[in-house]
Amino acid sequence: MKTLYPSSTSQKLKSVALVGSGVAGLTRIRETHEASILSFHGICEGMGTDRVLDWSLHLPQEIFRRVCAFLASNYVVVSLQSVVDRLKAGEKPEPNSVVLTFDDGYASNYHLAWPVLREFNLPATIFVATGFLDGTEPMWFQRLDLALSTSTKSFFEWKSPNGKVRLPLGTREQRQMALGKLLPELKHMPDEDMLSEIGRIERALGTELPAVSELPEPMLPMTWDQVRELAATGLIDFGGHTHTHPIMARCSHEALRGEIFTCYERLKQELGREPRLFAFPNGGQGDYCAGALAVLKEAGFEAACTMRNGRVDQSSSLMELPRYGSPESVWEAEATVSGAFEAVKTWRKMARNSLWSILP
Repeated sequence: MKTLYPSSTSQKLKSVALVGSGVAGLTRIRETHEASILSFHGICEGMGTDRVLDWSLHLPQEIFRRVCAFLASNYVVVSLQSVVDRLKAGEKPEPNSVVLTFDDGYASNYHLAWPVLREFNLPATIFVATGFLDGTEPMWFQRLDLALSTSTKSFFEWKSPNGKVRLPLGTREQRQMALGKLLPELKHMPDEDMLSEIGRIERALGTELPAVSELPEPMLPMTWDQVRELAATGLIDFGGHTHTHPIMARCSHEALRGEIFTCYERLKQELGREPRLFAFPNGGQGDYCAGALAVLKEAGFEAACTMRNGRVDQSSSLMELPRYGSPESVWEAEATVSGAFEAVKTWRKMARNSLWSILP
């Protein structure tokens, strides 16, 4: 899950600079044996609907198509499983290869992403929160988004860990700001406390969670029939993303086991084969723990993706594979998957070390 306002102006300008200056092109032709994993969530038509506050999770289909067309023409797009198999065999990833992944399991992966992937014959892995697809476990951040977007209240007083906060809700922009304030605060709560707090917020705002069929279109989950149809194509693989999408480091050990094993068994039941791949919800530093890694291995998962930026090489840990967020333009895609961002970091570090070495 990304933040509410993902790609900063600074990031976009850096991407343009790296591509326009030729740095991205130079890093691409090095043929470094590294892979870049990109993560997407939902895909949308146009610029979306007012019924959803957080559009950072839903990339317009036209942008997604441009990125895929660029990758298909300039890179080798491979499946995540093929990268994992090479690493398990002690081999390096294919030079400058790219992996496409999706988190959560939105219906738009089937309706809008799949036609583009099929057009360019690109493999992808979709990590699903199984309770979301079952229709029994709405994702907590969707509940918060819907509560704030549908409430008739003009403001909301929230008692945060740092004191009481008055959040105006008079305009859509104010509701988005309120969501941006609440999301990071809730992410740091123990999972049970966070779910209780969301229930309290819903009651305070006078809202109720709609039935799955009444969710805004971008929030709809895939059906299991759609999952099986995509899996049968041979291009799309499916992995686990927990059962209810908690931040795993905020779960008790018992809850952690339940999330992982339930997810594993539901995928096995619906697809008729054991899942091998996993992605941590949120996936940043501190969002998962050593206990989660141990339980994943016990359940039978052989590799897991984080959301810690970086490229995959022969030394990468199978259970903590780095991943980048979804590029919002071809420029950003090129700057990311070429390794330009990582190369600049390395050059800066080398320059600093050289400077210090010549100083008296």
